[in-house]
Amino acid sequence: MEIWIASRMRQIHIARKRMKNIVLRVDEEGNLKISCPNRTPLSEIERFIREKENWIARTEAAQEKKEEKNACGTDRKTCMWLGRQMRVRIEKAGRSRLVFEGDTAVFFLRQDTDDEIRRVFYRAAGRQLQLIAAELRREWDQKICDAHLLPHPVIRLKYMTSRWGSCTPARNSISLSLRLIHHPVQCTEYVILHEYAHLLVPNHSKAFYDIIRMHMPDWKTYSDLLR
Repeated sequence: MEIWIASRMRQIHIARKRMKNIVLRVDEEGNLKISCPNRTPLSEIERFIREKENWIARTEAAQEKKEEKNACGTDRKTCMWLGRQMRVRIEKAGRSRLVFEGDTAVFFLRQDTDDEIRRVFYRAAGRQLQLIAAELRREWDQKICDAHLLPHPVIRLKYMTSRWGSCTPARNSISLSLRLIHHPVQCTEYVILHEYAHLLVPNHSKAFYDIIRMHMPDWKTYSDLLR
């Protein structure tokens, strides 16, 4: 089902459930996700969506602003670093680097451009996440790899927009997104566990999530923060 609303044509995905109210969500592609009671007619769903047109526009604008901020790490006023909102200060310097002074992230830049800010931000993010991953992986090297006689995987960091991590069991390789730097350390811990679990179960079956739940009962809290 499609509908023209908030200045564009959108796909509507409807999930009928045992519930009392209609719930609307806008995904990252601008599609509309509807959860509604089993017998809700399409006409009522369309009416509900049209009543929410202003909300859809505001929500999409907020998502776009967040994506722009994440793309270079900062909107030049604030940045998110390991779940904390930091103030940003930009200074001209002969060498580009990022330094933290209390709750302020100071960008010393040779060139004051968004590309340079992004390069400096994610270079610092890579160093920080390498340290975090080196510490967190010890538990999963032991509990998953050693326990199942598997070699320890190579962990790489790279900028990924469509996923937080990936695992290639055939290559014994795990990749983590540099964008994890925006979120609390527990989110990185969850993603690392998620990818280690794929060394045992390549899909997202019940067996896979049984492993996740066994090692991290509150995993959904951190999974939801990454949505």
